[in-house]
Amino acid sequence: MTILRFRPPGALLAIFLVSTLLSVSPGCGPTHVAEPEAPVLLVGVDGLEWEVLRPLMEAGRCPNLRALAEAGSYGRLGTFIPTHSPVVWTSIATGKRMEAHGITSFVDPQGRAFTSSRRAGRALWNIADRYGLSSAVIGWWITWPVEPVRGVMVSGTSAVAQLADNWKPALMPGVDDQVHPSELTDRVLEIAASAGSREELQIVARENVFGTYSEGVMGADEQVLIDQTLWSVQSDATYFQIARSLMPEFQTDLTLVYFGGPDVAGHRFWRQSHPEEFAYTGSSPAADAALAEVLPNYYAWVDEMIGELVEMAGEGANVMVVSDHGMHAVATKKPNQRNTTGDHQDGAPGVLIAAGPDIRPQGHLEQVLQSGALPTHGSVYSVAPTILGLLGIPAARDMEARVYPNILTAAARERIGALDLVPTHDDGFREPAMLAMSAEGEEEFKKRMAELGYLDLPAAPTSRPVNPDGFVPDPEGLGGDGDR
Repeated sequence: MTILRFRPPGALLAIFLVSTLLSVSPGCGPTHVAEPEAPVLLVGVDGLEWEVLRPLMEAGRCPNLRALAEAGSYGRLGTFIPTHSPVVWTSIATGKRMEAHGITSFVDPQGRAFTSSRRAGRALWNIADRYGLSSAVIGWWITWPVEPVRGVMVSGTSAVAQLADNWKPALMPGVDDQVHPSELTDRVLEIAASAGSREELQIVARENVFGTYSEGVMGADEQVLIDQTLWSVQSDATYFQIARSLMPEFQTDLTLVYFGGPDVAGHRFWRQSHPEEFAYTGSSPAADAALAEVLPNYYAWVDEMIGELVEMAGEGANVMVVSDHGMHAVATKKPNQRNTTGDHQDGAPGVLIAAGPDIRPQGHLEQVLQSGALPTHGSVYSVAPTILGLLGIPAARDMEARVYPNILTAAARERIGALDLVPTHDDGFREPAMLAMSAEGEEEFKKRMAELGYLDLPAAPTSRPVNPDGFVPDPEGLGGDGDR
């Protein structure tokens, strides 16, 4: 068995050794080191929808996701209501309902954006750290301020959108706790400044998302759609370039990378890419035609970036690509001031595609792509315990679900099934605390979310699972008998 371990470069070695001793010291939880059979790469893609992805995979425009599906397992992923990104991505990272982890929306009832200090309980990277494993966490929701882990973390919530009169990178100079270890801050901010520059973003947006169109084709309404999507292009390009720089150097046991653009493009350009689903058209047929490929283009670009991440993870890695929800048309009303024509607040199921030495080859991909008869592989609550199992770490009884066994090989099911469940991974974790973003960062965060209509949604005191085709998650699932 080959065990891959994080080897910190040069000056970071002393910091790593100190954090190692502190993390596994007696009385602080597990005293043994987990021994994963293979490293794990988890790629989160917000709003990835099978009805968009299937024809693109058939047409060869998403070859990397298709290759993963052909080699492994694929299907729909149940989610829950309220289907808010910070809530669902925190549930994916913790295996907990929002009532347990405490991240309940985009902002709290007082209008303050949630930060990582508000999260109750350990996320995957904290749990891996306790078991002596290393993590790289890049651009994930609700990770500002960053947390000390073996490895590297680059905050996903400190991003501030660019404005036409005040161009800003996705990570801001002068904002503390965006990068761990802090010694990497200058390097990461330099990448962000380059990847998020006006010149670079214009090239990336033209070549990968919007294409070229004649001057004067876009009216004021269409330009608003484009402008309100550019920040997601900038963010995805920035975090991808950061991942490209750090992953080969920080060969961690667990890597998490997040892309948010398919959700933003789905909200903005669903009507242009699916005009047959709407009873109305835009003000300019020429503009609609020019923007019809924006959503497919964004999927193809994300597929290209995923391909590079998989290559950097190495042939022996277990890879999971998941979305928090799917997307569909909002065809019963005309566009309002939010310019939203795609939505998911009814809990549209998401996407799961996984491949690697511990993932079962499902087969029959061509038939499924043609028929659309996709199986359901658990729910968003299944992701965290499955990732932990692949790392050789037991799931906890206070998680909402267990490992979903249908995507695993027989050997992996047997190995993970032998792990004794633990009561919780949260014993001794710090108490949730209020820590506000900078005033500028919070203002821009709320501006972006308001443009997508998220801040107008009513608060939900509880969450409700939405499982496609009557799928009911097994509350026990795969896991050792332990001390249930």
